[in-house]
Amino acid sequence: MRKMSILAMLVGFISFFALGSSFGQVAGDRVEEIYVVRSIFESRGALTEFCGEDRTRLGKAQVEDQYTFRSTAIRGSDGLMIDANVQTVGRLRACFGATSDPALASFYAEGALGTVTFTGRGECRVAKRDYPEPGIVVVRCFLELSDLPSGYVGGQLTTNTIASRIRLGDKSDPPGYTQASIATVRLWRRR
Repeated sequence: MRKMSILAMLVGFISFFALGSSFGQVAGDRVEEIYVVRSIFESRGALTEFCGEDRTRLGKAQVEDQYTFRSTAIRGSDGLMIDANVQTVGRLRACFGATSDPALASFYAEGALGTVTFTGRGECRVAKRDYPEPGIVVVRCFLELSDLPSGYVGGQLTTNTIASRIRLGDKSDPPGYTQASIATVRLWRRR
């Protein structure tokens, strides 16, 4: 029994020191930047050349949208988002195209988060309609990010999105939902 306790303690110390070095990384050692932002749907306009097939590779784009990114505040004790509208930190111009699956849309975007500009290609999928109550649509999207500034090798943007009867702005109908999206952006630097 005593040998097992010593072995467990030894494994614990080794794990602590092995993992501790990664938790104590200084900013210069990081190869990944992670952002959690809120997107707000600001406008939908007529399709322009921005959504052309040569640029987007979408085929026939159906809509062209503009979004802003807002920084968020997270409670450190449990990760609860306590403010989803701290300040504007970026923008996104997007094109969406139809696919053979009515629940799936192709997604092209160009944007900026702080001083980092990017191009993204991916898709959005409707996960549920009229859930968690009538008038709400749950969507998830992703973009593979490219055309980043020098020093980056790539990135990914994923969203957890709510759309309500009121599409534009930060107010939902029914009220009480954070729309449009909570996005996680991961950017990877060269070593």
